[in-house]
Amino acid sequence: MTTDGELHHIVDPRTGRSADAYWRTVTVTASSCVGANTASTAAVVLGEGATTWLTALALPARLVRYDGAVSSTPGWPAAAA
Repeated sequence: MTTDGELHHIVDPRTGRSADAYWRTVTVTASSCVGANTASTAAVVLGEGATTWLTALALPARLVRYDGAVSSTPGWPAAAA
């Protein structure tokens, strides 16, 4: 469920319910579009554990929480000054 009470469009396969709203956006770089989409969707479902999981897979990513906090994994470009 999102922070405003709406259901997320991504379903958590472990529960069959809407994924918990931890990440507002997840962007992943992978060797294919399918791989990037799969990893970003899985990261939304994983919630807080997503950065550790993406790092273990060596996938550069930028993740933004609903409160606006930004996280990234190794390999993601640093923000421009």
